[in-house]
Amino acid sequence: MGYPWYRADTNFHTHDKVLDLVAHGSKGKAAGFVYHCSLSQSVGVGTDGVIKKSALPFVHGTPADARLLVEVGLWEVVDGGWRIANFGTRQVVGAMQQVIEEGLREARSAGGKKGAESRWSQ
Repeated sequence: MGYPWYRADTNFHTHDKVLDLVAHGSKGKAAGFVYHCSLSQSVGVGTDGVIKKSALPFVHGTPADARLLVEVGLWEVVDGGWRIANFGTRQVVGAMQQVIEEGLREARSAGGKKGAESRWSQ
């Protein structure tokens, strides 16, 4: 359904919102882990950045983690849960993801046909 990877900012550790999280001590660091798990979960199952309240345990989060992520601006409150801030500008979402996946399927199929043709024509 989704990708086995997601895009991560290589400056994540120095981003102002992350520094705000770290200022909260171990609770902030735990929320940072939840944030990365939320990216992974959302891309992996194709939720376009939405984390439903019922999915919070699957990103190893608690309501306190969610409040902290909202407080620093990494998550936004939406009906029924949260949305990862700026998700759509940093991750492949929706129709674009579908186009890429279709292209990959076609390329794999063409490669498989070419390999089979090469193998059986000898």
